[in-house]
Amino acid sequence: MTLLNQAQVEQLKQITTHLRQVRQEKSIRIEEIAALTLIRAGVLQALEEERFEELPEPVFLQGFIRRYGDALGLDGNALSHTLISNVVRQDSKNDYKNSDNKPNTYIPLVLTYIFLLVGASAGLLHILNPRQTTSKSPIPEVTSQQSIVTNK
Repeated sequence: MTLLNQAQVEQLKQITTHLRQVRQEKSIRIEEIAALTLIRAGVLQALEEERFEELPEPVFLQGFIRRYGDALGLDGNALSHTLISNVVRQDSKNDYKNSDNKPNTYIPLVLTYIFLLVGASAGLLHILNPRQTTSKSPIPEVTSQQSIVTNK
């Protein structure tokens, strides 16, 4: 696990040492803790033996510490919150600095939807209202003389 800096590793060592001491004082085997917490025994052993490179991401460690502490009768939330307050990705500051170097080519999604609606509306208008031709219409015009003839 390379997402922790040195201070965070020291904090994690203190927490795991405390958990191991409490477990040993209560004479609870690691297999029993694994059964209670549903955390694999190998992960718990790696946690207690400070083999942090074998452990998953810090967010999972926080949950492991909380469940481990609760299984021992400790305040697991308090233990996990001490780790939460100290766990921050090292790369987050670098990611922010690197994002400033990129050109800002962000096009708001709203503009895309506006163009889509305008295009769809124009297409529908064209399909539903065909152009009127200027040629003579097929319906003949009725003249006044024709109307007199038909009325007689």
